[in-house]
Amino acid sequence: MFPVPLLLPLLLAPGSAAVAPGVTARTLAPCYSADLRPAAGSLVSAVGCTVLLTAPALRGSRAVSWEYRVGSEEGVILTYGFPHPPNVSRLYENRATFNESNLSLQVVLQRGDSRLYRLRAQEEATTWFHLRVVEPLSPPEIVGNSLVKAGGNTKLVCSVVRGTADAYWWKKNGELLVGSERIQFVENTTLHILRVSISDSGYYTCVVSNAVSQNETSFLLKVHHSAHVVLPVVLSCVMVGSLAGVFVWYQRRKNS
Repeated sequence: MFPVPLLLPLLLAPGSAAVAPGVTARTLAPCYSADLRPAAGSLVSAVGCTVLLTAPALRGSRAVSWEYRVGSEEGVILTYGFPHPPNVSRLYENRATFNESNLSLQVVLQRGDSRLYRLRAQEEATTWFHLRVVEPLSPPEIVGNSLVKAGGNTKLVCSVVRGTADAYWWKKNGELLVGSERIQFVENTTLHILRVSISDSGYYTCVVSNAVSQNETSFLLKVHHSAHVVLPVVLSCVMVGSLAGVFVWYQRRKNS
């Protein structure tokens, strides 16, 4: 897999090391809206962010390894034996930083880094720490008719292109939109407005969130009575023959 320092054979065989207190981890700023407080046992962070893993002092810490486990598979992130430099596996190359003074590890997260992590020394190892890595959300997209006739029904559909949203909710003109007989939500991703009226005109905002991020997009809905609908008109002027230097448009009003 990768070269192993000569000091690694000093480590005990898997399963024979004493169990030490667990790893503590925290997400380093900036990282969307992820929780930046230190956590013990487990942590949720985001793709692209940096996590700092720290461990208590271990017996026999002159030769240590940071390890991961996913399912039945176990692997090594890096090995370190004083006074040699740390040896980082290819999987974590260019995104793992080891601090030789306190044995902490910084990792820039990628998809697939949701795993168990621990620090292992010659005589003892920490308990496994669970890290869950979540994709931050892209701004949602809203699809629907922006100009609707009063009296009919309409719907707005909100979807996320990147990431998985844990929650959806809607606002109208900046205020939380509450369901009613006419205002209905389908799994919160779709907003149905029944018997649309002029008062339903306004800006509708779809807000999405997950454990590490929150995003939103707004949509302008205009409601009209068919008799008062104003459609845009395009006027064009074409000159045939000689070139004209100045064009002047004017509107002639009735009785003027």
